Amino acid sequence: MSDEAKEERSALLYYQQAYFVYDDHAQGLIEKITNNEYGTKITAIHVDEMVNQLKINDTIKHIVVSLKPEKFASFLALIYGYGYSLGFVPLASEKEQIKKLCTTADEAENIAIALRDDSKGVDLVEVNGTVVYTQGIIGTAPLVGEDLQSARRSWLKTFFYALKKLFSIRLQRFEITTANGQKLVTAGSAVIILNHTQQGIISKIFDVGQSMRDGQITLVIISPYSVLEYMKLFFSILIPSKEKRSLPKAIGYIQSKSFSVKAGQCKQITFENGMKMDLPLECKVIPEAIRFNASEAFWEKNEKLSITKETLRTANLPDSTETAKLISKRIPLYPSASEERFKELFQALRFDATLDKTYLVLMVLSTMLASFGLYANSAAVVIGAMLVAPLMAPIVSLAMGLLRAQSFLMTSSVIKIIVGVVMALGASALFAYLLPTVDLTPEMLNRINPTLLDLGVAILSGIAAAYTKSYKEISQNLAGVAIAVALVPPLSVAGIALGYGDIPSFLGAFLLFFTNLVGIVLAAVVTFQLLGYSGVVKSKKGVAFVVVLLLGVMYPLSISYDQMIEKYNIAKTLKSHRFLVNDKYIIVDSVSVTFRKDVKLLGLDIAVHESLERDDFRAFREDLERLLNMKLQIETKVEYIL
Repeated sequence: MSDEAKEERSALLYYQQAYFVYDDHAQGLIEKITNNEYGTKITAIHVDEMVNQLKINDTIKHIVVSLKPEKFASFLALIYGYGYSLGFVPLASEKEQIKKLCTTADEAENIAIALRDDSKGVDLVEVNGTVVYTQGIIGTAPLVGEDLQSARRSWLKTFFYALKKLFSIRLQRFEITTANGQKLVTAGSAVIILNHTQQGIISKIFDVGQSMRDGQITLVIISPYSVLEYMKLFFSILIPSKEKRSLPKAIGYIQSKSFSVKAGQCKQITFENGMKMDLPLECKVIPEAIRFNASEAFWEKNEKLSITKETLRTANLPDSTETAKLISKRIPLYPSASEERFKELFQALRFDATLDKTYLVLMVLSTMLASFGLYANSAAVVIGAMLVAPLMAPIVSLAMGLLRAQSFLMTSSVIKIIVGVVMALGASALFAYLLPTVDLTPEMLNRINPTLLDLGVAILSGIAAAYTKSYKEISQNLAGVAIAVALVPPLSVAGIALGYGDIPSFLGAFLLFFTNLVGIVLAAVVTFQLLGYSGVVKSKKGVAFVVVLLLGVMYPLSISYDQMIEKYNIAKTLKSHRFLVNDKYIIVDSVSVTFRKDVKLLGLDIAVHESLERDDFRAFREDLERLLNMKLQIETKVEYIL
């Protein structure tokens, strides 16, 4: 220690006498405290024997304690009223206590702080006439009960503890009255009583700047609307944010000098030290109830405040009307949408399901625009057609109709979709019939061989479409979803193929459209349900029919996907292989594969240095069939390298 620090310490006053109260885990501190350098005479007493030493007129008025947290709360209640001041000496291994006291692991420094004669008053809370220091909980809230303390040693134990409790959480009625007579009736899974928000894991969720010297109690009400909402709260505790400004949706709190608390189902409150009390509760704060020694950092964090106003942050909690609906029920897996939000969405979807002139005009325009883009092989023009196409709206409306068994939405949406499909096929088929027959362009060919990847795009697009439709503030993104899923271009290709009489191409392109349709509907149904627009799927037969259709399209899609993978593997194999046929090297530049009924047609661009004879081609074919282990038909284009 520096000379300056020694001079500063010598100027401080220390108690002449003090008790040192310890438990078994702190016996190693007895000698250090007894032989202190500040002239304080120490009487060491085991905590179990302290009850026999309590005297109102005791000449010793200061106690230094080193106890485990679960014993400290009981000890505090024991000595309250006897006029003792307290100093606390945590062991170097007690990191949580060191953090709460805003001190360090230096035991010598903590002993010096604990023996100083400069105690200041801190508040305590009295519940039903008993002084308490630890937080108490009424109800069920995984992560904050005393039974969690051992589980909180690891994230894994914490997770499994909470997971086991999550699906049994029920909301109950709470009636809370403040010191100023303000009455709150709400539903919650639990109410937590705190002396200050700096203690316990609640402090990891939010910080309202409460001090141990502000003359108020904080009452936290946990009221999750769903299991998912509680999980969000769960992870905000496990991974706390550095900036604890916003209050989680599942929480509300009140700060007042006193409370009365009544619960609908629970009969007791449980404190962290295991103490229980019967309800109803009468809680009040006792300002500066006990004098306490602490570091300067602790006093800076717990300034003395004179707060006269009560604080009620209860906007996240159910009101009295909602409470009547929620009590005694298990919280659902996902939250229900508000009446206002559902009303707005339902009105919009009814409009989207109605067949009107605008829809018909846009269907014709988007189909013709897509057809021009496909013939011109212009991706930009095709994208423009996607933006104009209005097919996404009735498909999303159909999904909501299936979810909620709304016959109008289902019937109107199906009619609107069928009319749109027929118009698109007819317009593009007429367009192809009037134009001279040409080969299918790459833009067309891209849409006649759908695979499982296209189904994945459709499902993700359905999720995005339902989500963006649910929130009017992001509904402008629906155009981007329409581009991603591309409903009209495959219809246009199907119509063009129909105009040419090319049935295989028609079936391939229409399969892509149908895949998109089924994928969007099913994904949108699930998304709307998760967003809370219906607790269950009401039109189970309708959704089951969509699922059957989905399974039906998955078979040809899986075949196409397997063929795509096989094409890739064949091309990769041939391009990486060097062929030596009758002492002549053959290099494969490009590969195309066409699947026919019995054999595969292999289109090859090859490069050679010497001219190839019929025997060379025959030997080359045998090498290819042996390498790929399959029968082949081969078309080759030969380039000579000079």
